[in-house]
Amino acid sequence: MSKKARISVRQVTVLMFMSLIGDMLLIYPTMITHIAHQDAWISSILSIPLGLIIIYVLIRVHELHPNLTLIEAIRKILGPVFGTIISCWYLFYFFMGVVLNAREVGDYLTTQIFEDTPLRVLLAMEVLMLVLAALAGIEAFSRVSEILIPVYIFIFSGLILALLPQIHLSNVRPVLENGLAPVAKGMVPGAAMPFAGMSIMLMVFPFVNKKGHFKRDMLLASLLGGVLISLFLLLSLLVIGPFVTNYSPYISSALSTKINELNYITRIESLVALLWALVAYFKGVIFFFAFTFGITQLFRISNVQPFIIPAGALVYGMTILVTPNVFYYVRTLVYPMAAWHYTNGLIIPLLLWIVYLCRRKWKQRQNISKH
Repeated sequence: MSKKARISVRQVTVLMFMSLIGDMLLIYPTMITHIAHQDAWISSILSIPLGLIIIYVLIRVHELHPNLTLIEAIRKILGPVFGTIISCWYLFYFFMGVVLNAREVGDYLTTQIFEDTPLRVLLAMEVLMLVLAALAGIEAFSRVSEILIPVYIFIFSGLILALLPQIHLSNVRPVLENGLAPVAKGMVPGAAMPFAGMSIMLMVFPFVNKKGHFKRDMLLASLLGGVLISLFLLLSLLVIGPFVTNYSPYISSALSTKINELNYITRIESLVALLWALVAYFKGVIFFFAFTFGITQLFRISNVQPFIIPAGALVYGMTILVTPNVFYYVRTLVYPMAAWHYTNGLIIPLLLWIVYLCRRKWKQRQNISKH
């Protein structure tokens, strides 16, 4: 694939939105509630402004070289030696991103829908779908996401409306029972997991036919994604309480069960599960695209197609080894993963921005001294 492929601002806005919520609807409520308990919704809401700052930094870094992907921009800013080292670091980040995403979806499907299907079979099918999407190209899966987003919004809105009779405000009381410390701790992964992980979009932005409202739409998509995640977390707390939210690895299934208890809508668990898995799949597609396309750019290879199937095989093997189960991931690896996302989504982009400004200022001084 070359950068001749183009997508619209609307399509990249949808990709940003779906990538941000992605697997968060699977693991986010349990992750934050384990830290902040019934005040997890406060942590989530307060994380949104921090997340928007991260997105703004990423957009500014992209604007330094708007026609270059992250891998190309790193090499241009840091030079061939340090640039190659940091580029390899990001390729590993993209690789682990798609691996963890695929494993989350695989565990979810095998425990909620396909209970008699071996995990390895589901993972193989999922990786095959990633490979097919990458072979089709960014234009194809951008159009598919644009088509599916109304369906997703409709079903999610229906889920919220169906659960309104089950809301109990007592589930989030007393507010700030343990003070501000748990809320602050919850904000650490609350901003890192959804927002800092959006550094993958720096591999997509150069394909966009940009207009004047590009930055506005990216920030708006991030805001809406953060609000939706916070709303889902709050709904989980209000309907089933902090205890079940904390110890349920997949809260969406518990919420679906609550809808069944009302008896006017039944048997929707499979529909909800497939919806969540589909949204998480699009995030995995972008990680996989960033990994495969980044390899070709690092080694200056014009054709990405020969690398897609071997990369898929590598991803499949790693999904089996990466973690025992998703509960281990959301319990043990929360803060290490948050630090990893902050490093790749905030710290390194800020350093790139600073290095770029320093080099530009140094060149300006050199030009002045010559004249």
